[in-house]
Amino acid sequence: MKNFISKLLPLAAILLLPAFAQAQETGSAMRGRILDQEGNPVAGATVVITDERTNQSRTLQSNSTGTFLASNLAVGGPYLVTVNGTEQTRVPSLGLGDTFNLTMTIGGEMEEIVAVGQAQEAIETAIGPSATFGLRDIDAAVAFDRDIKEVYAMDPRMSIDFDRGTQVNCMGKHPRFNSVTLDGVSHNDRFGLNNNGYSTATGMPFPYDAIQMVSVELAPFDPKYGGFSACNINAVTKSGTNEFVANAFYEFTDQSLINDKLDGQDLSSPDDYKREKMGFSLGGPIIQDRLHFFAAYEETEQPLFVAMGYAGSGNGDERPWLSQSEFDAIEAAAQTNWGYDTGGLPGNGSLESEQYMVRLDWQINGDHTLTGIYNYYDGFQTNASDDDSDEFEFANHYYIKGAESETTTLWLDSQWTDAFSTQVYYTDTRMNDSQVTVGPKEMGDHQIEFNCGTVYLGADDSRQANRLFTDASLLKLSGLWLAGNHAFSAGYEREELRVFNIFVQHSNGGEWDYWDDSDGNDAACDLLDAQGRHDDANCGTSGLDKFILGRPSRVYYGSGGTSNNPIDAAADYTNVQNSLYLQDEIYFPESDFTLTAGLRFDWFTSDDSPNYNDALSTAIGIRNDEGLDGLNILMPRVGFNWGFSDTLTLRGGAGLFSGGNPNVWLSNAWSNDGVTNVQVRETYGGSELVYPGGDIPLTQTMGGGLVPTSLYQDVAATGPDSGSTDFTNLLDPDYEMPREWTYALGATWDMPWGGWSVDFDYMYTVLKKGAIYKDVSQEIQGQTSAGAPIYGLIPGGGEGNLMLTNASKDSTAEVISATFRNSWDFGLDMLVGYAWTDARDVSPM
Repeated sequence: MKNFISKLLPLAAILLLPAFAQAQETGSAMRGRILDQEGNPVAGATVVITDERTNQSRTLQSNSTGTFLASNLAVGGPYLVTVNGTEQTRVPSLGLGDTFNLTMTIGGEMEEIVAVGQAQEAIETAIGPSATFGLRDIDAAVAFDRDIKEVYAMDPRMSIDFDRGTQVNCMGKHPRFNSVTLDGVSHNDRFGLNNNGYSTATGMPFPYDAIQMVSVELAPFDPKYGGFSACNINAVTKSGTNEFVANAFYEFTDQSLINDKLDGQDLSSPDDYKREKMGFSLGGPIIQDRLHFFAAYEETEQPLFVAMGYAGSGNGDERPWLSQSEFDAIEAAAQTNWGYDTGGLPGNGSLESEQYMVRLDWQINGDHTLTGIYNYYDGFQTNASDDDSDEFEFANHYYIKGAESETTTLWLDSQWTDAFSTQVYYTDTRMNDSQVTVGPKEMGDHQIEFNCGTVYLGADDSRQANRLFTDASLLKLSGLWLAGNHAFSAGYEREELRVFNIFVQHSNGGEWDYWDDSDGNDAACDLLDAQGRHDDANCGTSGLDKFILGRPSRVYYGSGGTSNNPIDAAADYTNVQNSLYLQDEIYFPESDFTLTAGLRFDWFTSDDSPNYNDALSTAIGIRNDEGLDGLNILMPRVGFNWGFSDTLTLRGGAGLFSGGNPNVWLSNAWSNDGVTNVQVRETYGGSELVYPGGDIPLTQTMGGGLVPTSLYQDVAATGPDSGSTDFTNLLDPDYEMPREWTYALGATWDMPWGGWSVDFDYMYTVLKKGAIYKDVSQEIQGQTSAGAPIYGLIPGGGEGNLMLTNASKDSTAEVISATFRNSWDFGLDMLVGYAWTDARDVSPM
């Protein structure tokens, strides 16, 4: 709350800064045709479009075909359209990205015409299959988590994939290829590792009550849409109006409100449960008809049941294969050998988050509107590193996952003439993702193998140097020009993305493995202690024996080559994606037919490339320092929308799409080049005493942990001239951007029975040049009797060297869906449907 208040005042200053434009749509449009009583077009008619919520208006003149076009209107409504100061019609609502077509006849007696539409109707956002969900849908949704997924996932073409957390499948496609935007700003998982699909792993990065409308485009055949090949999920925030509105909520759930039994099964838990969500929103005028604000705040606190314990401990999820005596022995040995406190039994954790948004809209005059938005999110949660049923970890092995996101957005909408309008937009988004071990960071990750599982203590090997930071700034310039029945649009986008990712395993205290070699011991060995089993040639020692004695089986260490500083092994690069698009949208009013045709061209520029590893490049015969500079793709698209009758609309199109490729695929070429991030290991097999005061010399790392001196020296000796030829990543010098041809045909039919409408959609996609990893350490060295290839390591080529390249064969998918909708006057809405997906020849990712 304190952060929210402190940033309300600085936000007011953003309207004084230069304004720039967006990635996807932030508003709506209205196209109208003015006719006289004989049906002839009326040129020069004065059209005033007024948003009745704010009294903001736009004045235009119809052209020689009687047509006017107003772009960049605020979503929702109602809007009042007045022609020549007399004839009027009221449009209840405009959909996000929708172009509302309107025909008015003038010259008779003055009358008011009210355009009536279904409140639940899915308004076309762009030509192609899509769905729009307005305030009524958002307010009526059963959204326990206050997440927009719970709104649009009601559509059967979109489904929450609980196997991957809470990501969303669109038409059966992988969630990583979606785009999630708020007011045109990307909030999707750019890096590709979060299980909720958002940039912030701990929750939706904006307040639920801030959302005015959500649209989902499954195949928008409009070249202004880019950055995805599954679906584009776009939300827009609420604007203030001339009326003050306020809302506050408090949600509370605890153990007493949870049913203890279901179908006779005891569901009661010894753990107390308490979940709280609270927030408020406020909007209204600062200056009537001219300057408006809207703000929303939300915070969440809830438990995470991540506790675990040994058999009979009564602590969380017990591990029957681990006894209290074994648990106590590990704690004692950790203290004796390492002076380390394990943290004991791990308790439950928590998830806490805070997010807020403030929006200002200033109508400078009738032709220019400036909008500024500030959005902030901060959240963290307690995570277990290794929590499968065959794993147990002490409390100090857990880690805190944090996510902080800050976005500032500005755009200027301008109507320069009756025929020409522009939008100029700028946004900057910064995201910090952290993963910090709960306990002391100096202790390495010790993994003790049991017959039925593994026990972990110390700092998890993957959290010893782990942090992700991205900074993305987007500039967009777009224009729309009306010429007769043609609406020409053009735009340029420039997104500069900086990625800083440090993921250096084993870089502080390393990883220490203690293998179980006791399988097959006879009963006599069980009577001996750990030292006795070690001394007896007929007995094998267990993982617990080895840990008690300080005799690891294997030790790993990794850090920055030469320097032994993990920061030097971070992937730190910047790339710029440029986009140009051009489209002609032709409207044939006599047949209510719209045809669009356009091109989008994306290209990357970058001065950064991975460090050259001469040893690796020589061994595999492929240079490893290929970057993104020069990657490009041209995407043609064509589509149509035909109002075949008053009750039937047909749509379809074809186009090429590209985008949604996780940056983790690309950053691996920087992180794992064999020069900067050096990973080494030493196998001892339990024969050496390796702990402070043991037989093997240890060296303190920069983080304060202890690792074998020989491993530390191996990393120090690795540099550009002596790079590793094992377990690296690189980008194919001939890599091309993956692309997907999409073909769609659909219809919306307003059925004559009780207000029902139905959407039918058919989509067919062909994935060309999909992205795959290929092990370039191997080559075909023969074939089986059935003709299948036999692979083997290239002599001198190392092992585990993976190259991101293009698939050699296409993948296809076919989707058929039917969605039924209804909205009754007494407030009940219904949406039911069915979607069928069939994927063939899918190349492995």
